[in-house]
Amino acid sequence: MLKKSLAFMCLLIMLPITAYAQQWQAESGEKQKAVIELFTAEGCGLCPAAERWLHQLPEQDITDEHMIVLGFHVDYLDDKKNWVDKFAKPVFSERQKQLARLNLYQTVFTPEFFISGEVVYNWRDHGIEAIEFINDFDAEAEIKLHAEKKHEQLRITANVDVTGDDNRQYAKFYLALTENNIISEIKGGDNIGATFNHQNLVRRWLGPFDLDANGRTHIETDIALAEDWKQQDLTVVAFVQNLNDGYTLQGLALPLTK
Repeated sequence: MLKKSLAFMCLLIMLPITAYAQQWQAESGEKQKAVIELFTAEGCGLCPAAERWLHQLPEQDITDEHMIVLGFHVDYLDDKKNWVDKFAKPVFSERQKQLARLNLYQTVFTPEFFISGEVVYNWRDHGIEAIEFINDFDAEAEIKLHAEKKHEQLRITANVDVTGDDNRQYAKFYLALTENNIISEIKGGDNIGATFNHQNLVRRWLGPFDLDANGRTHIETDIALAEDWKQQDLTVVAFVQNLNDGYTLQGLALPLTK
């Protein structure tokens, strides 16, 4: 009887640890989602209009079913605009330069949109058209994501399978962690006095990860979750891009909803 009581107590002790782990998973579809990369900055006076345009897309029936958004805050405007963007990182600026080179351009600016790897200058008039164009294509990659949270650590497992010889030769895999509903009061620069509610803000950027000769890869990586990140607003984003022509083959978003 004593042994049974001890075993039961041990089980009760272990239960909170097991229950503490949370898991999510998702798999990409047959058609392509448009992967939108917006390069912005809190010191950029023209950038709020770009963020508003994204926020209003669902009113025109462009939803998460059609697109995945990554908001990269660049750091090259910090000193020039007398405002340091605390969300900006040099690696985000490098990503923008990489995409510019793939589009055969030497200059970068804010706000700048790339939709599935291609720069879109007149996004107000042609952004929706570009998204719908991408959605008509069959996916050229399959992505499976699994995320598990234990304590304040997020383990991401990804499996990727790419089709086509050219894609298999040049494709790379990227991961990001984004957060919505980030309130930020601007106290300097062109947007002084404004209060932003940032959406799809990139918190972590990982990659490029290589694929094998068969166009496949299996990735396991851990991300430490900061105390000020809100789990219900976090999303794991994955996509595959051909770095020869810049074409994005497929994207997948995995919201970490409770």
